[in-house]
Amino acid sequence: MPSRSILNEEIPMKIIERNKKVKNTKSKPEVEELIKKLRKEDEKLVKGQFEFIEAEGGFFEFAYRIYPGSIQQYQLIHGEICEIPLGVVKHLNGRYHKIRRYMNVEQPATGSVKTPMTYETKSRVRFVPIEFI
Repeated sequence: MPSRSILNEEIPMKIIERNKKVKNTKSKPEVEELIKKLRKEDEKLVKGQFEFIEAEGGFFEFAYRIYPGSIQQYQLIHGEICEIPLGVVKHLNGRYHKIRRYMNVEQPATGSVKTPMTYETKSRVRFVPIEFI
């Protein structure tokens, strides 16, 4: 079989585009004003029921620090009705983890393990406002 030269083969063109991120620079007073506005919105208290889906009957403890200079420690018990800030509610309801499924994935006898192509997202915790209960 004759050897083929690289020059004679068609090689698909590959274009890699790397762009520098554009920084949105604002003045320090503008940033401080924006932080104050967001902090005021996130501090509104919301009454509701906490659910610890992964360990019903248990408690969930975490530290919350989104704004500079303040760290808040929370310990919430499954099923309790409490009042917590809206920012913490958004944080709790936005937490998911992936559960990978190994359905119809043939694993080789030797070598590296193939990763599953399917997964589902599941929430660990939930906070339901009292108006919806």
